[in-house]
Amino acid sequence: MKHIFGLIFCACTLSSCASIFCGAKKNVTFESNLTSAETLTIDGYKYYDVEFPFTVKVPRGFYQTIVVGSQAGYKKATVTITKTFNPVSVINLTNILGWGIDAATGAMMQPEYNVYTLEFRPDETAASPLSVIHEIELE
Repeated sequence: MKHIFGLIFCACTLSSCASIFCGAKKNVTFESNLTSAETLTIDGYKYYDVEFPFTVKVPRGFYQTIVVGSQAGYKKATVTITKTFNPVSVINLTNILGWGIDAATGAMMQPEYNVYTLEFRPDETAASPLSVIHEIELE
């Protein structure tokens, strides 16, 4: 029985709780006023032919995550995901090694929200095919 308590004590004091319980990434859902987008770029990684709602794992960490959606005929929709403190890290208590591991893996932080909305707005500066045809007929 003493060995079991000893193993539990070692596991709690020699591990980093947020890294184990939460991981280095978190599922985030993106919604939009459109049903789909041609591309969704998350920190440089592109997803093609995205249909909303779209759920993807976003890295935790200390840096913001930039999400850019593009669709023909619309201006690019951008969302900045800020990170907040992950309360699971508090389980480390006085375990300095655990705090260090959580900080190094980024598990100490998490995206502020679980759901983000991309707001696509029509691009009036883009020439519509009808206006181009009309201009050709006038010449």
